[in-house]
Amino acid sequence: MVLQMPKDKQRDFILNSNYRINAAHGAIRSGKSVGSTIKMIHEVITAPPGNILFVGKTLNSLKRNILNDIAMWVGPENFKLRMIQKEAEIYGRTVWLEGANDDASYQKIQGETLVRALGEEITTWPESFFKMMMSRLSEDDARAYLTMNPGPPNHWFKKQYLDREADLNMKSWHFTLEDNPYLSEQYIIDIKKEYTGLWYERYIDGKWVLADGTIYSNFDKSIHCIDKIPDGKWQSLYIGCDYGQTHPTAFLKAVKIGDTYYITDEYKEQDKLNTTLSSDLKAFIGGKYPRSILVDPSAKSFKNQLIADDFKRVKNANNTVNDGLAKIANAFETGKLVIVQNRCPQLIEEIGGYVWDSKASERGDEKPVKENDDLLDCLRYIGNEVF
Repeated sequence: MVLQMPKDKQRDFILNSNYRINAAHGAIRSGKSVGSTIKMIHEVITAPPGNILFVGKTLNSLKRNILNDIAMWVGPENFKLRMIQKEAEIYGRTVWLEGANDDASYQKIQGETLVRALGEEITTWPESFFKMMMSRLSEDDARAYLTMNPGPPNHWFKKQYLDREADLNMKSWHFTLEDNPYLSEQYIIDIKKEYTGLWYERYIDGKWVLADGTIYSNFDKSIHCIDKIPDGKWQSLYIGCDYGQTHPTAFLKAVKIGDTYYITDEYKEQDKLNTTLSSDLKAFIGGKYPRSILVDPSAKSFKNQLIADDFKRVKNANNTVNDGLAKIANAFETGKLVIVQNRCPQLIEEIGGYVWDSKASERGDEKPVKENDDLLDCLRYIGNEVF
């Protein structure tokens, strides 16, 4: 990506984000990260002596969303990445890197003192990490630069910070798709057509709205289900695996033909040993060569069994929940995801009962009801990989 002149909203953020808390929120692909990243490059050069911290949901997401762009913009002579040490060097200044992936993550930054912090994907962080990070910004004129897509209206950041902006040393900027200079007019038209309901309000309008009711409300059996796999060359095969000890283990098979992914087969069994599940997976794949076998990242023993049994291309699935749900909903909306109904009846049944946890949403802790969703977890792993 070649760096272009920022648009008005990005320029305003870069020039006027001089508060203790500077927050960019709004639509996806709206240029929030571009403005905050340009600002942080400037801060790396000009901020007073002290420690600077960059944080993402995970280190990998931080690298994808922020560090890769910085490396491109400043050039290899001005950027060095040391992921093992969780450090980057930008124009000769060391920046610490961290992931805020769970409730215990705050312990990683206890005891640090910071002058600047960049926070990406704030709505996916545990509140405890954010509170700890802000407590570490204790130097004079210390600042945090934050980006986020909207979540539920009761999310802790919305209630405690955005809604109280006037009472805090804080300024926020709301971004729309039109604020991104990298997006073509046709892309904006197309992406607005691809989302509906909750996802449109969140990802396109950038609203903090409550998730309620059926998660895949745009799923329609008459549109998204077919009786047999269509003729055509298989371009790629993906396997999603959700491993269970207290619940069933599930496998799902996705085949790409043309621009469409067809869910062609399912497996759902309980109380089987890893060795038996490995044999069952081999039979499930049926002599084909998957591009990826995506395994629940918490299922270390099962993954190790597959590797020991010489399965190829076994990898940890991306377990991101809400973005994964949005990708699947979007794929239904655009017709890129179709289910072979007579071979996947349990998946179709799970979709019909897949709903938001209303009590969790009211607390700002948004998640699906965790019942009868084993194949849906497989579907989300596949969605996070291919869409």
